[in-house]
Amino acid sequence: MNVVEYIRVSTQGQARDGYSLKYQEDEIKAYCKEHSLKLIHIFRDEGISGAKLNEEALEIDRVSLQKMLAHLSFLDVQNVVVLNTSRLWRSDIVKVLIQRELKRYGCCIKSNEQPFYSIHKNAPNDFLVNGLMELLDQYQRLEIALKLTKGRKTFMH
Repeated sequence: MNVVEYIRVSTQGQARDGYSLKYQEDEIKAYCKEHSLKLIHIFRDEGISGAKLNEEALEIDRVSLQKMLAHLSFLDVQNVVVLNTSRLWRSDIVKVLIQRELKRYGCCIKSNEQPFYSIHKNAPNDFLVNGLMELLDQYQRLEIALKLTKGRKTFMH
């Protein structure tokens, strides 16, 4: 089974705290080997915080993510492998846009840290598990934003 890998680090702190590009790449390569997946390409976004969204064009402003989605139209790929779905999205609208593109090309997501994740909700359990994971991602995003806001206010006083 052919797969591509997508890795992203948004901040220097994230890289220091264990989500470096190298760490993600090594973990995904090991995952692919363990599951007999043929890794044909790695797409990397570095220093891109979250996903800036052009709401009028409904496009996500991440260069490598856009390249990956474009390549799916001509690569024979069944899955995009990520360390965690938070490397792809943390907001509902970005999730919907990425999932729409993946479904268009018959791809799914394989996640090291979320072994049962699927963009295809075939059973009630899929819906529940996916929803809980996505709620945790959104909670973490809000928690980070709150800490950054508090830090800026403290710094300015």
